[in-house]
Amino acid sequence: MCVGSTHAISYRPQRQPLLNAPRAVVWLCAGLVLFHAVRFILPDDVDRSIQLHLALVPRLWDQGEPFYWTLLTYALLHGDFLHVLINAAMTLAIGSAVARLVGSGTFLAIYALSIVGGGLAIFVLAHDSVTIGASGGVSGLIGAAAVLLYRFRDVDPRAQSMAAMVGIVVILNLAMAFSGGTGISWQGHLGGLAAGLIYGYAARPRSGRGLRS
Repeated sequence: MCVGSTHAISYRPQRQPLLNAPRAVVWLCAGLVLFHAVRFILPDDVDRSIQLHLALVPRLWDQGEPFYWTLLTYALLHGDFLHVLINAAMTLAIGSAVARLVGSGTFLAIYALSIVGGGLAIFVLAHDSVTIGASGGVSGLIGAAAVLLYRFRDVDPRAQSMAAMVGIVVILNLAMAFSGGTGISWQGHLGGLAAGLIYGYAARPRSGRGLRS
């Protein structure tokens, strides 16, 4: 729920250099890249075992192997360095804004819950798929950032651009859904986005640097 009202809170946007990104965001992004780098040098059989135990494969649940943790751990796996670098860069850019608004702990919760939300959407809408990648978390951060900035839309010029980004995410994923055969999990993207929108409404903006009473 929204805490306070937009006219009772003034928001002063701040330009933050990359090196001043919140520590939790930097460590998360570094962890994603490092995890992929370690996989890259592991023997193929070890890497295949890691993928089997961490990727989201709903059909395995039908065989009596409910790998519940894979609703979260599939985000650790990426297809190649470009894949992980894109997700890490998006997480760094958007996650930094979210973490400054709600704090590092809430940022991590939004990211994780958005990944789970994307996983649940995949489980329902793409049950025969094998899914990897942190794009659901990125989509969730976009949704959360849009909602948080919308709550201060009268005083923060970034609100309109974030709302436009949400629209772009929805349009692109619907286009992928109708075109078929893209190899991209639009279900995970939209599930993560929906989760982020919900958690963005529930999150409490912190007072301090970004929000001032």
